[in-house]
Formats: sequence, C-alpha cells, structure tokens
Amino acid sequence: MRGDEEPLLSLSGLLRRLEYFVAVADELHLGRAARRCGVSQPTLSHQMKVLEKELGAELLSRGSRRIALTASGKALQEEAPRLLQCTYSIKARIQQAAAESRRPIRVVFSRSGHALRQREMVAEFRERNAVPVSVESGWSERNINLVRAGQADFAFVRPPIEADDLRMSVVGDAELVKLLPGGGAADRIAEEEPAGELPLIMWPRSLAPGLYDKVLDFVSHERSPQVAWEEPDYINVAAAVASGAGMSYMDRGIAEWMSLSADLRVRPLGLPEPRTDIAVVWRYDQDQELASRFVAACCRIGYADSGADRGCLVR
Repeated sequence: MRGDEEPLLSLSGLLRRLEYFVAVADELHLGRAARRCGVSQPTLSHQMKVLEKELGAELLSRGSRRIALTASGKALQEEAPRLLQCTYSIKARIQQAAAESRRPIRVVFSRSGHALRQREMVAEFRERNAVPVSVESGWSERNINLVRAGQADFAFVRPPIEADDLRMSVVGDAELVKLLPGGGAADRIAEEEPAGELPLIMWPRSLAPGLYDKVLDFVSHERSPQVAWEEPDYINVAAAVASGAGMSYMDRGIAEWMSLSADLRVRPLGLPEPRTDIAVVWRYDQDQELASRFVAACCRIGYADSGADRGCLVR
C-alpha cells in the first residue's frame, strides 16, 4: 500500500459496529442498546465514535439525557439493515457451499446396475475426481423421486421416463435378450409348447414404467406381449423362469449374471439389435460443471466398446 492510500476498513469490525448502530438507532438509548448487544455501555459508546470516524460523518446527536439520529444517522438507519442482511446471506451461502463440498456425492444405481457397468462408471468418476461418493440402488421410479427430493445427486434410470423437471443424459445401452428355462426344465417343456408360447413373466410395471413398456413393445414383434404374472424383482423373475414356469426378457448383462446361479438359457431376440437405454438424471439446480464431469465419466465406460459419444452431452 502506498503512503498516500487510505487503509482498508476492517470488514468484520465495521459489520459488528453496524450491528451495534442498528440497535442504537432502534432504541435511541445507549443503555438499552448495550444490553441488547451484550456489551457494556462504554464499549458501545466507543464503537459508535469509531464508526463515525470510519464513515467521516456524525451519526448521533448526543444530549445530556437522550440521543437522536442526525441526517447521516437516519440515512445509515435505512441502509445498514440491507447491507447486514446481504452480508448474512453471502456468509450462509458460502458456508453451505463449503458443507456441500465436504459431503459425499450421492449416487443411486438402477436395480440391475451391477450388471450394466454402472459400478464401473462411478469408479471412473471417483478415479478422475478426488471426491467421496456414496451409493445405493433402486428402481427407476424410486431413483427419480430421490433426486427430486434432494436425497440423491445423480441417479441411474431406464428411459423413457416422465421427468421434465429433471435433466437427463443417456450414458449407455444394453441388448435385450430372452431368458428361458435351461437344462431339466427345458427338457420338461420342450414337447409341450414352443418358447414363444411359454407364459410371459415380468416385474411390476410401476417400478420402471418406461422400460416395461419398451420391453413389451419389442416382445410384441415376436410373440403376444400378454403378461401372465409379475414377480417382485429380477431375481424372482429368474427363479420363476428357471423352475420352468415361463420365460422373460432382460438386458443381456442381467440375464447372463442370473444364469450363473440358476438353470437358465439366454437367447437373442429375432430382431436387429433390440437395445434399451441407460441414463443418468439430476436436478436443474445441480452444479452443472459437476454434472458434466459425472456424465462424461459414465459415457467413457458406457460407450467404451462402440466409441460413440452421443450420450455424453448434458441435455
């Protein structure tokens, strides 16, 4: 600082003195104002004199029995509360941002995320961004509601979805395949009915309506899409199919994972590459730079085999 420059005011000291001044202006009594501020009357009186010196104006007219605001004091009485409120808001926002930066990024996998490379996508994000990440899993509708409620930052879902209030980007896709009984169960039903006539077993539509309807649309090209009954989740669907009760349709990754522990056969559909999308959703008020990094990490894994990047743009 050059010798002819005025020293900067102590911001914290000035704000404290403005708080004191507001109390004095409200009470017009140093004793009551001092009690309100939790300081002694001499301290308050001294701080008012310091404030007047800092602002270069007399703020209080001091009589033997009472004090009054000068014209400058009345002007400050109007401006000080606005300045203080603005300061409080800035401080709260900064503290909130600091707290947000320390908490984990909350991610929700889709129910079958382990078989759809979603764990790898999050691992890619973790590796490139030194931030903690907490994870859980759920069906698409639940995941959407968690993001809406601010209980998750990013959630994997299975489009199409109805969520115009959220942002979404497709980060990968999966091949849809048939899930058929295998081994002994297949032998028992082989002579009774072709695979296309086996009862169709699905999971509840309410868990992921868009994906459910898309699967049945694919199914309708090779058999009746009439669902015989629904099981609560993929594992129970697979168990029902393995018992010979019927057949189902799943993403290849899920079907192959299920076939590792159950008597099942995985077969392609009689359609050219029927695929279902994997997407990420987040709120419009989410940090968009963070969202871009998360989506980019997911797409590097989701489209690693195809080299495509169509889902890597934040929409």
